[in-house]
Amino acid sequence: MNNANTVQILFGAEGIKRVYEDSLREGSLDIVCLASDYQSVLGDSFDRDYAPRLRAQVKTREILADIPGNKAGDKVRLLPLGKSSESDMLISKNKVVLISYGKLSPLAVVITDSELVNGFQNQFNALWAGLE
Repeated sequence: MNNANTVQILFGAEGIKRVYEDSLREGSLDIVCLASDYQSVLGDSFDRDYAPRLRAQVKTREILADIPGNKAGDKVRLLPLGKSSESDMLISKNKVVLISYGKLSPLAVVITDSELVNGFQNQFNALWAGLE
């Protein structure tokens, strides 16, 4: 994917898998994971292939949906949900990825525009601080 100030849309499970694979090259990630049914789009590849490598390779701060099975920790905060949202967001130094696990048209939006990236980083930091 291009590093210029761009917005790209990748459709389907393969597009989503591609952005997750690319995220393993980042030094750190801030993650908002609100999806609880991602397996219906990705199968078991996320839990089997991606998550173990993410934990081993990338420093993360994660905001997860406050649902059974998710636990807060030093680098994990829980967000109470008013509405379900089958979505994730990955924020790195120079990129934001918005992921929709909508069953009819799952997709990933990759944003490298520095103004938008900075805005999402500011929003994550405020949310992170508010969830202490």
